[in-house]
Amino acid sequence: MTLSELLVELKAVDPDTADDIGDIVNVISIMSNGSFSSDAYYPDFIIQGCIQRACEMRGRPLILSFDCDPDHPQTWVAEICDGKGALLGMAVGHESLSEALLAAYVAAVKKEKR
Repeated sequence: MTLSELLVELKAVDPDTADDIGDIVNVISIMSNGSFSSDAYYPDFIIQGCIQRACEMRGRPLILSFDCDPDHPQTWVAEICDGKGALLGMAVGHESLSEALLAAYVAAVKKEKR
């Protein structure tokens, strides 16, 4: 899934966190007088920070790793566990850490709601 698709999924499962991401992007866009681009690295920072904060607020351990597979030299793995260490969500992102993190968080929240 693309980041855009994952953000739509996030809005469905955790609208508050999705709104936080949107609010921060809007503030930065306004403060930069339109020079802010969603193609820049800022959205990755915003997504990572908001998802990390959402995990902390839910009391969920977050595990991130960088896989050095020669075929995929920049593959990120994100895992979100419950308080007892059971895996709630895991995802692999070949595009960015924020892709893996967002996908794992969406999976974890969906599983949590079941």
